[in-house]
Amino acid sequence: MSKRHSSRTGLRRWRIVISVAIFVMVTLLWVEYSELFLRPLGWVSRIQVFPVAVGLSVTMIIFWLLVAVLFGRVYCSSVCPVGTWLDIIGSAGRKSRKGPSRDYRYSPPLTRWRYISLGVFAVSMIAGIAIIPVVMEPYTMYSRFVINVIKPVWGWLNNQLASIGNATGWWDMYYVGHIEASVFAVILSIVTFIAISIPAWFYGRTFCNSLCPVGTILGFAASRSIWHIDIDTDLCTNCRKCEYSCKASCINLNDHTIDSSRCVNCFDCIDVCPDDAIFYRPTRKQLSIPMMQRLLPPKVSAPSASASTPVAGLTDSMNKQKKD
Repeated sequence: MSKRHSSRTGLRRWRIVISVAIFVMVTLLWVEYSELFLRPLGWVSRIQVFPVAVGLSVTMIIFWLLVAVLFGRVYCSSVCPVGTWLDIIGSAGRKSRKGPSRDYRYSPPLTRWRYISLGVFAVSMIAGIAIIPVVMEPYTMYSRFVINVIKPVWGWLNNQLASIGNATGWWDMYYVGHIEASVFAVILSIVTFIAISIPAWFYGRTFCNSLCPVGTILGFAASRSIWHIDIDTDLCTNCRKCEYSCKASCINLNDHTIDSSRCVNCFDCIDVCPDDAIFYRPTRKQLSIPMMQRLLPPKVSAPSASASTPVAGLTDSMNKQKKD
């Protein structure tokens, strides 16, 4: 592996480290019964798009929009816990399949669904319909899943371990008054997570690029992002490994274009490219020898006075007749 390829694939490794770290911190923040993680990890909640939007934190909203304009959908790749969950499910789904069925394919954007989803979400926020964010907005969806499903289970296990420790004298643990969520809340959270996980198992980030309102908003800002994934067409051999690894289904190898509004900056395409032909950079590569060039009409030089052409000969003959 070349040094250039190694340095570029480092982007993917850092993305994985950051996304997993934030995913774990968000989970600990909501699953813990005490305030052990509230102060050291509370900032993780404050950097999410939806909570700051509800709190009318204009500074953070502008910050994430500016990040999308400059660097693309970094929030979706590294900060959003649902995005990390869908990556885990999608990776497991690909590993479970063999042959061409494990590969992703380019698909046109579902623009109409993105607009409809964003419109429904906006109307529900204005109308105060609280159930819509629970099933549509990623951070709210994940935090409610942790609170309604994981946290009660963790509380029950904690108390069982405390009971065993106290009975045997082997360890000391505190009992917790664990939360028991309503049946409706538990069912809603489980059904919602299953609904977004099934498409992820087969197609990757379908939810993020078709139904997620945060993804749609950031996609608008990222559609012309300064830093973006770019394909060097002089180096590309059309092996299509980048297209087959693109969980956002946004790499069109027929035109060598990438839909930045759907690209979630996972950098998987850079990692799998055997030709070092894909870059994350602020410029766009042009073909050094364009395949299609405008053809200019051939130059026609003006005839000389003594040129012996049919037109010139006819003119000389007519002038001679006039003299005679």
